[in-house]
Amino acid sequence: MNQTTTVESRVLEIMRSCPRSRYDDMALATQYYSRYGHRKITELPFGYVMFNYKRFGLPCFETIRRARQRVQSLFPELSRNTSELENSEFVLLIQIGG
Repeated sequence: MNQTTTVESRVLEIMRSCPRSRYDDMALATQYYSRYGHRKITELPFGYVMFNYKRFGLPCFETIRRARQRVQSLFPELSRNTSELENSEFVLLIQIGG
């Protein structure tokens, strides 16, 4: 249980500093592993890190993803900002015929 709390607090810190990690689990996991993993973990192939996370003392991808959901339920302001999406313009051009 203590590890889960640590993961959640770290995820909260990442989400506050990196807005993309609020809706992109891969960005969140990459940030988490690069911040809290071994110093040179960023030099290793991401797939290798994902399959050997225990060896590096890191939580699995699913644990990080679930921590993001819990953090967003406690801090709704860290959810994806839907008001930005609603206010953006969308233009669709359709060409019929040649």
